[in-house]
Amino acid sequence: MTQLRTALISLLALSLLVCLRLPAAAQGVGFSPSSVNFGDAEGGESAQPQNVTLTNTGSATLNISGISITGADPQDFAQNNNCSSPLIAGAQCTITVGFKPTKAGARSANLSVTDNASGSPQSVPLSGIGVSNPIFFSPASLAFPGQLIGTSSVQQSVTMTYVGQPTLKITSVAVAGANASDFSQTNNCGSSLTQDSTCTITVTFTPSLAWARSAVVLVTDNGLGSPHMFGLAGSGVSGGVPSLSSNGLTFSAQLRGTPSSSQGVTLTNIGTAPIGILSVAAAGDYAQTNNCGSSLAVGSFCTANVTFTPSSSGKRSGWLTFNLTDPAGLQTVTLTGTGAVPAPVSVKPRAASVTPTQTQQYTAYLSGVQTANVTWTVDGVAGGNTTVGTISSSGLYTPPSTVGSHTITAINNAKTAQTATVPVTVSGYTGTLTYHNDNLRTGQNNFETELTTGNVTPNQFGKLFSQPVDGYVYAQPLWVPGVNISGQSVHNVVYLATEHDSVYAFDADQPLSGPLWHTSFLAAPGVTTVPRADIEVGTDLSPEAGITSAPVIDATRGVLFVLARTKEVSGSTTSYVHRLHALDITTGNEMPGSPVVIAATVPGTGYDNVGGVVTFAGLRQNNRSALLLLNGVVYVAFASLEDIDPYHGWILGYNETTLAQVAVFNDTPNGQKGGIWQGGGGLLADSTGNIFLATGNGTFDANTGGPDYGESFLKLAPNGAALDVLDYFTPFNQKYLNLEGINADLASAGPVLLPDQNGPVAHLALACGKTGTLYLMNRDNLGQYNTSSDQIQQALYLTIGASAIPTGNWGTPPYFQNQIYIAGVKDPLKQFAISQSLLSAGPLAVGPETFGYPGANPVISSNGALNGIVWISDENHGGANMALILRAYDAANVAHELYNSTQAGKRDTAGPAVKFGSPTVANGKVYVGTQTELDVYGLLP
Repeated sequence: MTQLRTALISLLALSLLVCLRLPAAAQGVGFSPSSVNFGDAEGGESAQPQNVTLTNTGSATLNISGISITGADPQDFAQNNNCSSPLIAGAQCTITVGFKPTKAGARSANLSVTDNASGSPQSVPLSGIGVSNPIFFSPASLAFPGQLIGTSSVQQSVTMTYVGQPTLKITSVAVAGANASDFSQTNNCGSSLTQDSTCTITVTFTPSLAWARSAVVLVTDNGLGSPHMFGLAGSGVSGGVPSLSSNGLTFSAQLRGTPSSSQGVTLTNIGTAPIGILSVAAAGDYAQTNNCGSSLAVGSFCTANVTFTPSSSGKRSGWLTFNLTDPAGLQTVTLTGTGAVPAPVSVKPRAASVTPTQTQQYTAYLSGVQTANVTWTVDGVAGGNTTVGTISSSGLYTPPSTVGSHTITAINNAKTAQTATVPVTVSGYTGTLTYHNDNLRTGQNNFETELTTGNVTPNQFGKLFSQPVDGYVYAQPLWVPGVNISGQSVHNVVYLATEHDSVYAFDADQPLSGPLWHTSFLAAPGVTTVPRADIEVGTDLSPEAGITSAPVIDATRGVLFVLARTKEVSGSTTSYVHRLHALDITTGNEMPGSPVVIAATVPGTGYDNVGGVVTFAGLRQNNRSALLLLNGVVYVAFASLEDIDPYHGWILGYNETTLAQVAVFNDTPNGQKGGIWQGGGGLLADSTGNIFLATGNGTFDANTGGPDYGESFLKLAPNGAALDVLDYFTPFNQKYLNLEGINADLASAGPVLLPDQNGPVAHLALACGKTGTLYLMNRDNLGQYNTSSDQIQQALYLTIGASAIPTGNWGTPPYFQNQIYIAGVKDPLKQFAISQSLLSAGPLAVGPETFGYPGANPVISSNGALNGIVWISDENHGGANMALILRAYDAANVAHELYNSTQAGKRDTAGPAVKFGSPTVANGKVYVGTQTELDVYGLLP
């Protein structure tokens, strides 16, 4: 027994010795890079994220139990990663690190990884410097009221504060810009300022000409971002002085739906020079005619005659607005009347707009009780006819095939003298087929006959129904009339795209039990949307990226084009893919040749080139800008998310019939970045086929013959497989705008091309990005680049959202009747006039609400020049996941809010808001996309 025990002990000892002699399996952790320095970043703003690659350098599986930020300033850094656990030997994963300083000065932390390897937790040192623009101006810009030509204004002053280190050395303080000679300055700044000291710059305005005059004060110094600047604007007045015969008109009680006799308001010029008149408009249940023309001579007068046609009972408020250019401003007359209920016959709906393929049901009431004991007529014809439309004995109206306006009348059979009449319009609106309605991106639907400034009120207008969808709706809804769905039934259709890679077709007029069709791009195994954590540090696209940009429709061919992103896993291979799809709008099915995978290369020496070739990167490139359909080609533009490298600004063109790639353009082939995203705004095109766009932060060397156009506004022309740069504009301070710590992206907002103007410059374009500077450019001569001033038609510096961080404009401003409407970050809606090929020096009117980040994307509805309404999806008014608020304003004077969706309690509550949303107005309804649903608003039954 003793011998057996001894043998066993010897065997165990030998086994242990053998095990000890075998090489031990070990885990190891390697990082590349081994430390991360973000450099300078502006306080409160995110620096460009950077990637750290973690590698299991050992021979055994690495079990990762945690990845976190530790150290001195962990709140200033953030991370997300794709590091799964366990991580096999030799495998790698990526940790994306962000830096957003909460204070100025040096900031540091560690990226810590806890695992089963020796030395755990391992760390990567992180560092960065929080900086702020060392110079602050208060106020950020000066606006002078109307000043008589050749006379000097009261002085206005700006306080300049220096907060940097060490002493600021001042080289010069000077006025520059288009109308520099109209402004003069004096200052006590001297040649230097010590930390936390101030000086005063005092400006006087002496206009040499009438209308808008603008310039900028430049302080040249040795501080970050020199030269520093603040804007100057004022209006020159030639001496015209308006006088109104009345500030208010009151109308006696008037039967609903019937016009009153007119009352007049006289505008007299009591000044010493003519007054320019841009427009005269009535809002509410009021209409006007006038003999004012475009100018009022000295001592002359003109009259606007106002009538009152109540659309509902009770008190009815409105306004008569004279839009004058000299002096610049709105002259407003308040209008008041009372609507009386007709007795005893009434008809619902009280107003309607139908397409030629759509019917409308009317209901008659006798003393408030529904009745069938009426005879229906159309334009006085009993039962109607094929010319005016027919109406059945039950009140079902079938319109004619031609557009036009008609009246529906119900006659009480018992007492034929008792009648009620309502208007109906057979609409010729061909549809909202692209972002902001047209390739100019004016945002206006001028064929809206049902919605007026009188009936868009809380007791007449509201939420009609909603339809659920499977993801966030960032893309503007599109609308097409008279679509034959699957050859079975005809509908007016609203099309919606979601971040869950779905496209929906809904009946635009009624809440059916579900969509007319629904197409998902996620049917194949291993195919999903792109998780937010794979492509960004923040929450710009949450919780997934799928379809972000607005599609475009070719109504003639019946095809919808949409760009979708997917993550596709097959075995150990993961791909991030962009596809352009062409869908049949009647079925949702793919058209022949669809889809096509997005891919492109260009020659270049850019920071991600391989062998002199720059290749489109599916992971980092992101499509935010709306699609453009132009001359048979679908154009798609790309930027990135959160400026995560590597990326470029790309434009790719595809033949709309074959989806063959026919054009490739990269705006920084020898450099970096230059994203084209425009806050969701679309690429633009003029009537001659030129393409326009704004680019973001990136390399700029075009002024020295290079091919890189960061921070620029470009004009391109298709030329075979290329898009040639015909012209460009780059702000004179682009080096400052392009600093990572400043990040003053010109492409944060969509530009707009103005319809042809009657002034000295016929073809104008407007762009306004993160600085809040309004750049008005001559499309036939963009001005290119000048180091000392912007050689463009007009620049109104630091005008939009300039007093907050983030700053500026992130939406596409619409155009209507020589007006521009723009809502910047933490700014109210502002209305500017255009005359003499110039914007008014300041807003003519300001809305009552202040919008949060990222401002708003307004659109316009009107019936020609009448009943202009500005519509806004208010997206940030109280925090994340708050209900969107739909707002409507009088386009003649946006100080007058007509409606918002909080005024009727919970009745009109929309779904949770999304960023950059634009409503769509069509055929009497307003369509709004949210995080969870499509909401449809219109006149209440």
